[in-house]
Amino acid sequence: MNSGQFLEQFPPDPRPNRVKEGKASGVKPLRTMTDAELVALTQEGDLSAFNQLASRWESSLYGFVRRTLGDAEDARDVCQEALVKAFTNITRLRDGGKFKSWIHYIALNLCRDRFRSPRSRVETLAYEEGGTGDLGPRVGVAAEAADRLAEMTQLSDVLQRVLAELPQEQRTSILLREYQDLTSDEIGEIMGVPAATVRTRIYYGLKTVRKILQERGIDRADFS
Repeated sequence: MNSGQFLEQFPPDPRPNRVKEGKASGVKPLRTMTDAELVALTQEGDLSAFNQLASRWESSLYGFVRRTLGDAEDARDVCQEALVKAFTNITRLRDGGKFKSWIHYIALNLCRDRFRSPRSRVETLAYEEGGTGDLGPRVGVAAEAADRLAEMTQLSDVLQRVLAELPQEQRTSILLREYQDLTSDEIGEIMGVPAATVRTRIYYGLKTVRKILQERGIDRADFS
């Protein structure tokens, strides 16, 4: 997804008192601004400020959605839709400093909509299973035959498949913490639950992951 073309693909309606693009950059470069500052400018109509927000968080957003849905094309579509929704509803965001949590919240709801679709459910399961059969022995063979890079790539694939076996709420909590580096409080805001519930989900989710890895003969040290 090219963030630079985002607003060109989805031109908004003209707004009154709109700030000209690049106006703020004469005082302070957009790339050095905080999310709160960029959100404030976007709410005033500065399109370049929102493009900076999109550029800042698109990689994190795509990684989360890609791991959640299991399909690259669907992930791109969801990320694009999430950015559109964020832009069109930006005036509703009262605390601009929470933009990262907010955009992930929007994306999570879109992912949930996809999971409710029978077609998307089948496609996701097909990706997760992939006809690979029992992964444990195959990882063992690859570790002996391939170099460390290939080994780590395959181990990462195994981990993703193990995460896919978790209940959705546990998997989402783990992905948001381990891959997006969000706090329990931030994850709670995204998922609409207390931080304590998030920590419980992560605890039991990781406990299940460790158990599955042990059953398949994979040591956690292999991932270090």
